[in-house]
Amino acid sequence: MAACMSFRRPVQTIVQAGRFILAQPVRYRWKPPDKDAIIYPTFSERLGEWKLRYELPASNGINIGFDRSHERKQNEKKAHDGKSRRDKKKLLEAAARHRKLQIDMVKMKEEWNRESMPEHVCQIAEHYGIFYDMFDGAYFHPVAPLDVAFGDNEKKCTPALYGNSIPAAETSKVPSIFYNSSEDSLWTLVMSSPDGNLEDNNKELLHWAVGNIPGSAVDKGEQLCQYLQPFPPRGAGFLRYVFILFKQECKLEYKKSIGGGSLRDRSFSMYQFYKTYQTKMTPAGLAFFQCEWDTSVTSVFHNELEIKEPLFEFIQPPEYLPAQMQFPHKEPFNLYLDMYRDVKDLQEEVLKLKLSGVDPSKPPASKLKYPNCDALPRNAPSWLREKIQHQRLGHYQWRDLYEDRN
Repeated sequence: MAACMSFRRPVQTIVQAGRFILAQPVRYRWKPPDKDAIIYPTFSERLGEWKLRYELPASNGINIGFDRSHERKQNEKKAHDGKSRRDKKKLLEAAARHRKLQIDMVKMKEEWNRESMPEHVCQIAEHYGIFYDMFDGAYFHPVAPLDVAFGDNEKKCTPALYGNSIPAAETSKVPSIFYNSSEDSLWTLVMSSPDGNLEDNNKELLHWAVGNIPGSAVDKGEQLCQYLQPFPPRGAGFLRYVFILFKQECKLEYKKSIGGGSLRDRSFSMYQFYKTYQTKMTPAGLAFFQCEWDTSVTSVFHNELEIKEPLFEFIQPPEYLPAQMQFPHKEPFNLYLDMYRDVKDLQEEVLKLKLSGVDPSKPPASKLKYPNCDALPRNAPSWLREKIQHQRLGHYQWRDLYEDRN
């Protein structure tokens, strides 16, 4: 038997006279698959089917910005070259282990902007669907760090980073814009919202546009569209507001103003705008934030836009219930039947129980601190005892019994 256990391949054994006799090992030969066998598609084939099914735009995956392949190779070469860099990492690791490491945040941000920021911001923008909604799937690396801040005072300003939330009340005034550039360069800054157009869902809403900016002096540029603060409607949730900075090759002569005072005049398409001037400008900077309704939005609709403020509500879809069974095993029958009863009947039952304990000559009784401290009827069935407990605690439909009590 020990000899039998020494074989690693399958071994054929024969039983004879109550003993195991070792035979020759069984050798399996490879057989080609049957012609009728099911051959499942590969991962690349499945990915191709998925792209066709979801109708990705034709420009998906096209880089319309500056090429950073040369800079990326140089950064990778610097990261792997030199013994001094490895020694520096060891010193930093030792300082961090002994809790003596001090980091200069200004230098760290400068290094991040120079090396990793374009790739990181590009990934974040793709995650938020900005490239898909505004550039038909084409992307770019924001090589020019764009700093956008709302507020008059530097100590109380709110920066617009990459998807952070900013209250609508803090965006009432024109934000301060800063980016590094030479004085002889020209730029175009556009602020639009891919979610804020109330009349046409397929277009954006233009909030601000300045063209032919000399260097970083935004106030000296050509005002193409006057600034309009974000006004997310009530009930619409968080809306995206995007700043795109274009670098111009030369001075542009815009045919007309991009937007006017009315919402219809501010209907805008970033893709068409870039397509018109793509030979003379290149996207180089990106910043965006999210905004939700607050009380300041009402004044924007009434005073600036002079229209009635819209209100959006979420319509809850009807709850799916399977076909009712005659004998629902392992289910409390009273709760099971309440699932299939009409809502009006349930509300009527709750209202009758509520009015039965109301005395017009006395103030309403306050809710008990320990409602289930009283003993339940002994001879009552289990389903009735459970129903009484739910009524006392205000569970399920019985929560309306105590909604107006302190």
